[in-house]
Amino acid sequence: MSIIIPKTEPPPLTAEQRRALEQYASFEVGLDEVRHTLRAVMEFNFEAEKRWLNTHFLVPEPGIPITREHIACALSKKREGLITEKDLVYWATMLLMNEAYEFDQKDVDFIADWLNDISYDLDPTDDGTS
Repeated sequence: MSIIIPKTEPPPLTAEQRRALEQYASFEVGLDEVRHTLRAVMEFNFEAEKRWLNTHFLVPEPGIPITREHIACALSKKREGLITEKDLVYWATMLLMNEAYEFDQKDVDFIADWLNDISYDLDPTDDGTS
């Protein structure tokens, strides 16, 4: 006799969880805040040799929009010294790996190219202390 375990749908994001992801996209909150707020539905490690992210929520429809302006804002914050290169790399990695984010369709190639360049070509060990 085999036991059939019904598949259950993962939960949708709560308003608070979605807001944390939206705020992270604009650097209004840090990665630790995202980790805390989404601890029940998301786990990730961007410090590992191979970065990973697992989500356990329904992908929101529509997704959290990411535009060209998000990239301009992030690069400006880096130039101004408000964030480190490590912050920038982890931010780009989150936006690439997390299906809750949706790239603006008119700029999807531009956004994807920039995020890939940031995530894979910059040095995440640069925490701005040197």
